[in-house]
Amino acid sequence: MKKNTSLRNGFIALMVSCLVLSACKEDIDTSNRYTFMGETIGSFLEKHEDLYSDYNYILNRSGMMSLLKAYGSYTCFAPTNEAVERYLFQQDSIYRASLGTPKVVWTGITSPVLEDLSDSMCTVISNTHILAQAFLTTEMEGDVVPAMNLNDRFLTMSFGVDEDLHSIMYINGARLTVYDQEQENGVIHTVADVLNPSTNTLPTQIADMPFLSIFSDALVRTRLDDDLQLYKDDSYTDADKIARNADMSNNPVPYPPSRYYGYTAFCETDSVFHANGIWNIDDLYAKCKLWYPDPNESPDFTSEHNALWKFMAYHLLDWHLLYTRLVFYNLSGRANGVSFKSENHFSKYSDRFEYYETKLGTMVKIMIPRSADISGITPDGKMREYRNTIFLNYSKEISRNSVPADPWNVTVPSKSTGQQIPVNVRILDPTECLADTVHYPKFLQEALNGSIHLLDNLLIYDDDVMAGYVLNNIIRIDWSAVIPELTNNHLRWYDGTAGYQFAGGGSGFFIPDGYSKHVRIYSDECKLSYYMPNDGWDEYEGDLLTCRGQYDFAYRLPRVPPGTYEIRVSSINEPERGVVQYYVDGEVTGIPKDNRIYATNPRIGYIPDAQTDDNGVANDKEMKNRGYLKLPISYWSVREGGAARKYDHGVRIVLTTKYLSGETHWLRMKNVNDNPTANEYLNHDYFELVPVSWLRREDISLDEKRQ
Repeated sequence: MKKNTSLRNGFIALMVSCLVLSACKEDIDTSNRYTFMGETIGSFLEKHEDLYSDYNYILNRSGMMSLLKAYGSYTCFAPTNEAVERYLFQQDSIYRASLGTPKVVWTGITSPVLEDLSDSMCTVISNTHILAQAFLTTEMEGDVVPAMNLNDRFLTMSFGVDEDLHSIMYINGARLTVYDQEQENGVIHTVADVLNPSTNTLPTQIADMPFLSIFSDALVRTRLDDDLQLYKDDSYTDADKIARNADMSNNPVPYPPSRYYGYTAFCETDSVFHANGIWNIDDLYAKCKLWYPDPNESPDFTSEHNALWKFMAYHLLDWHLLYTRLVFYNLSGRANGVSFKSENHFSKYSDRFEYYETKLGTMVKIMIPRSADISGITPDGKMREYRNTIFLNYSKEISRNSVPADPWNVTVPSKSTGQQIPVNVRILDPTECLADTVHYPKFLQEALNGSIHLLDNLLIYDDDVMAGYVLNNIIRIDWSAVIPELTNNHLRWYDGTAGYQFAGGGSGFFIPDGYSKHVRIYSDECKLSYYMPNDGWDEYEGDLLTCRGQYDFAYRLPRVPPGTYEIRVSSINEPERGVVQYYVDGEVTGIPKDNRIYATNPRIGYIPDAQTDDNGVANDKEMKNRGYLKLPISYWSVREGGAARKYDHGVRIVLTTKYLSGETHWLRMKNVNDNPTANEYLNHDYFELVPVSWLRREDISLDEKRQ
């Protein structure tokens, strides 16, 4: 084994003096930065062999050292020689200790000797520590580093204090010892441990956390763990293809570079189960039969007619959602001119929300209630505000009208089962969980193929509660949230590092037929492309779907509780947007809509609220009679510099009122313009499903109906 364990020179002494790192970017002490100019990351690492020689050896074996000497913009988390030696010894020991046991732990390392590393492991270790974008510590916020590493994995962030109560930062559990060393082609942050390139899939990661023993047991017994194992579709062969004349300006657009699978698990800890009288699987199953009564109840835990299976399936998504991506609200600037700061696109007190379909086939609502003026002490003894908390199945009405003495333990009775169903279920902040090693030992949010989120209460689906309280509102869903592949392949929040930019601004990808089972393409001429969020767009979440040519495609709507809904879609109308025939489940929804005309056209009849005597109330009714609504007040139009409702190019089109059975439904859009121009394309942003019962209520304020 190579021996490089001593820190001998003045440079290393300087590094040791730079241990203090603040957890909040406002508190970063810039005097603690040690900046070297005029060198690349690679040449700097080679210049300081006493500290980095083992990592340099790995970089050279993998071929990545040449990258770090080249022009570009990179972040390198560089482990010390001590860190590499310790890592090799630990991983080899884990592997050898498992030999002869029923479950051999394959770490990829079978020797503590550096030179015995395989080329593939050198590549994995190298790529784990490198990002294709430069980030200072002042630019790292939330629970993960803003961009993926070269292994297409997110690195987690957490914070703590040292023995002198100085704040320190951890990346994937490894302490930053020296940080913000700026070079000509990026930034170096020295770490005290190797960033372990874990290959645990989501179920294995859950099983490794001792405080999730009941949840993990239930996951295995229902065999839902088998549904969370996929990682990458190696049969996908379109990564290097380019679609010609596919963007809004008839320019080429790249195909997605990969097709990864991804999952999210919302998990109750053992302590949450214990607080509800659940100590083992038998206890949990007995409760589940009360929450999910089924006349065809099967004792087989793997059956869809089993109550335990239903309970667990409702906790699982086919979307890989990090904590900072659960609700689309916390993106900052990105590379290559791709910038989107989502908080600038919403009014301060507008609720942030997303809706996803679970493996149960029913919807879960994720929300930050920015409009809620509620605070209280949570069970962990901390004062918290609703407006800064992420909830599952938040009920605005319950919270507003009947907040109990304990606002963090809210339940609603089910009419059909009589059971108390928790609403406003808080998702724990992973940075707090990482810091609390007493209650959450070995906590890791990120697995190879998904994210794990801890809950402070039981998550239970109930049709009565969802229809009557949680989903009794405008269910607005961005198109990009419906397609799992956009999230799982980092297309929805693309960071700009690969340089996939459209001419004229923006970045995006072509969506080929068959890329997602949630999309159907009916025309060979249909060219479907996705524009990632951009500060310059007027759309709801800054992103949009565009479809060029004689487009004809459909996408699947998420299931909602059975009931009658008004179905709407949004459109930013322009002369080249085409004439669209909309269908729901193959049925025509009225006459085609001319998306080439502005809202001020008499066929739509938009009049600014300021030009009316009643704040636009009568004009709203007139537009509704023609099948249109103004855009909401909850998000901003860039061009108007205010509420999107003021933007007279944008409309919401009322397609139909239809009974939705709780089964699968499809929304289809077809260009029926008889004389389409070469530049004609669809602009599509989001759809809305609105319960008719909610529309008929007279106790809802005008502003709330305009949200």
